[in-house]
Amino acid sequence: MCATLCSLGHAKQIHCYIIRNAFLSEASLSNGLITVYSKCGVLDSCLRVFNKMPERDTVSWNALISAFGQHGKGKEAVNCFEAMQNESKCKPDLATFTALLSACSHSGLVNDGAHIFDLMLNTFGLKPQEDQFSCMLDLLGRAGHLDEAETVINSRHFQANSGSLWTLFSACASHNNLRLGRVVAELILKNEPDNPSVYVLLSNIYATAGQWDEAANVRKMLKSYGVTKQRGCSWIRC
Repeated sequence: MCATLCSLGHAKQIHCYIIRNAFLSEASLSNGLITVYSKCGVLDSCLRVFNKMPERDTVSWNALISAFGQHGKGKEAVNCFEAMQNESKCKPDLATFTALLSACSHSGLVNDGAHIFDLMLNTFGLKPQEDQFSCMLDLLGRAGHLDEAETVINSRHFQANSGSLWTLFSACASHNNLRLGRVVAELILKNEPDNPSVYVLLSNIYATAGQWDEAANVRKMLKSYGVTKQRGCSWIRC
């Protein structure tokens, strides 16, 4: 609950209670403290708790990697993962790679992210799920590496889902990639044929590319299919 509320004061009280009652040997409690301190924005406390743990499990490493990622320290997250591999009892899982890829995405570490994704597949034999694909597409999309992102969605492991595809679709709009934007829009519409946002964003991509007729055609399709765009609203009084 302290993590949800980002209540640093309560987190410190609980930490003191854990120390007084000699509960620090309980990995689950220390893991929780790392998560709480991370969400409260106190990375130094995360590190102190982690370094004082007598034994660490995979969740412990995942919590610290996530903490680095949340604070924009992608390189430290990658270094933490490398140190984790020296722990024979701790094997990375899908949650580990989600945290790593997210950290790389927010720090712009494209090469590190691509290497980690390859390790997940070929070294650890883990099949990526929606979370990992979304992070990878976000990483490549933010950096404008849309050709590599297209390779990811064409891979045999990829299963088209709206969440990860929307990440790439937004990147296509940001980088004015009309060709790939059309491809991704078709894939999304297979799952969400009544989603007006797909038509609106695709129309905007056409308009940015100067293809006004195509932009108008997409708007007409929106009306002909009976799909309506939700009206915007404002709480500001005039």
